[in-house]
Amino acid sequence: MAWPTVDLAAITAALPTILADRIIPQMNRSAPELQLIPFAAGAAKNMVWDVEFKNASESVNSALAEGAVVSTYGDDDVVPATLNWCDYSESIAVTGKAMSAARGSAGRGGASELQDLWVHKTLGAVRRLAKNLGRDFWQGPGTGNRMLGLYGGATLTAAAPLSNSGTYAGINRSTYADWKNNVLLNGGVQRPLSFDLMRDMRKAIYDACGEMPDLIMCDTAQHEAYGKLFGDQRRYVQEITVRGQKIVLDGGYKALEFDGIPIIASVNHPANAQTWLNTNYVKLRALDDMPTEANRSPGMIQLQAMPEEQLLSGACPFRARLNPLAVTGDLYPIQMILYPQIQLERCNVNGVLGDLL
Repeated sequence: MAWPTVDLAAITAALPTILADRIIPQMNRSAPELQLIPFAAGAAKNMVWDVEFKNASESVNSALAEGAVVSTYGDDDVVPATLNWCDYSESIAVTGKAMSAARGSAGRGGASELQDLWVHKTLGAVRRLAKNLGRDFWQGPGTGNRMLGLYGGATLTAAAPLSNSGTYAGINRSTYADWKNNVLLNGGVQRPLSFDLMRDMRKAIYDACGEMPDLIMCDTAQHEAYGKLFGDQRRYVQEITVRGQKIVLDGGYKALEFDGIPIIASVNHPANAQTWLNTNYVKLRALDDMPTEANRSPGMIQLQAMPEEQLLSGACPFRARLNPLAVTGDLYPIQMILYPQIQLERCNVNGVLGDLL
């Protein structure tokens, strides 16, 4: 007589599925640029600032004959620069039944992070929103209510803030040459990164404006290409200084520098280029917003990208307003909304070193 055997297959249907206590995200929604660039709130109907240029009749010298009568006067042009605010949002909708089931399962075979399903889903939306802002910081086209990013697309486009042609913020660069960014390309032919190219970039920026950049950003391929220039003598630092402020990096990460300028990689940065920024003149901006009786918002929420190796926390200065949407049945939707824009107050203090392998 064969005795019955109890194996796992025989009892699988009767056993509960017990999951790990944490939910492990698999996506990369980092946005280091949002952590490094200063933030300033906006208030007016448009983002407007005044810029000053040398007049076309600028004198070539200040010499004057002894006793001569003054008949020529000099002046500098003051011109307003203007950009529109944009609309960015992410929304979620969770049913009451889903929230109750998640709350009952959390810690009893389910991840404890689902104890409050609505909060967990809100955090996901916050990270999506930060990621999209980080991408559009570089690649936003300035159309469809999206920000005008520094490159204006996946590659540098005419009239983008970092371009050396076209019209940016209503000011034509053919009229005011000082509104041009410093762009070093190679006619579309890619070449390897070198110390000489980087020194040429630094020199071009200083000759144009008399100031030096304090931050270099690139994608991971160019970050690694720069590190390889040192061979076995790669120089690392654990602290970087941006705008005179010291930023301590994640304990396990060591950064690269070029003549004291930190070089930070971003998954959002366009390929085959380095961007040299003077962070005293580039700003993240957003209309100042707050909960009011009219919008019935329960509060503001701080945006946060996903932590990443270099800057760890993912925290960024943008805040979104929680905007409750209409409840229809047992479904609870909410929107996170803000009105941002990127401001490049002065163009010739920055540079794009492009056409890199």
